[in-house]
Amino acid sequence: MLAETHATVPYPGLDREYINGSWPARRIGSLRANMLRMATLCAAAVVAACTAPLMRATSTPSVQPQGTASSIARAEQEAVRLDQLPPMPAPHTADDSGRKVVGKASFYARQFDGKKMADGRRFNPATNVAASKTLPIGTTAKVINLDNGKSATVTVEDRGPYVRGRMLDVSPKVAQTLRMKKSGIAHVVVKPIAVPQPDGKVKLGAGAADMTPSQVATLAGSHVSAE
Repeated sequence: MLAETHATVPYPGLDREYINGSWPARRIGSLRANMLRMATLCAAAVVAACTAPLMRATSTPSVQPQGTASSIARAEQEAVRLDQLPPMPAPHTADDSGRKVVGKASFYARQFDGKKMADGRRFNPATNVAASKTLPIGTTAKVINLDNGKSATVTVEDRGPYVRGRMLDVSPKVAQTLRMKKSGIAHVVVKPIAVPQPDGKVKLGAGAADMTPSQVATLAGSHVSAE
């Protein structure tokens, strides 16, 4: 038999089993596994490097534009100013000023259930809707019963009431909250919170002074107006 010869290992110190110009099969399998692991690690590193900027971009919290933030701040200041003014009697013409108004409120009779309102929707007595002759459709407002201090937030979706001496009609649900169902009529102050303007923006009214800054920002968003 020929004596086993040992060839020079091409990479000294790499492996002592390099015999007769080749490695044993088990060693080849081990080397292949190592190479596969190295390739996997390299691929993972490349993917991480490529996706890191994207992850940073998507995880960065949105920053409110400076112009929008300052506009909301001015609108909040205007809301506080309006809240400090004394309530005025119910006007006879359209009013989008956001000022507090004092007068009498009543609530919808049962025969109005399901009837179409001014905004096109059907009246639902279990919702916080109200009717006003002067506030813009879509206005949200805080209504306070001056007889007992109870309050509720309403959205103006209808026109009325068409009864002399009354300025607001509220749904039965709101009337229950205000504890005015027994009397049928209540002396109230209406504090507009958000009042739609003719240019499509929203003006914060006196009622917004009772809200937190985050509630104001959510309500007004980028359409807030300080005018």
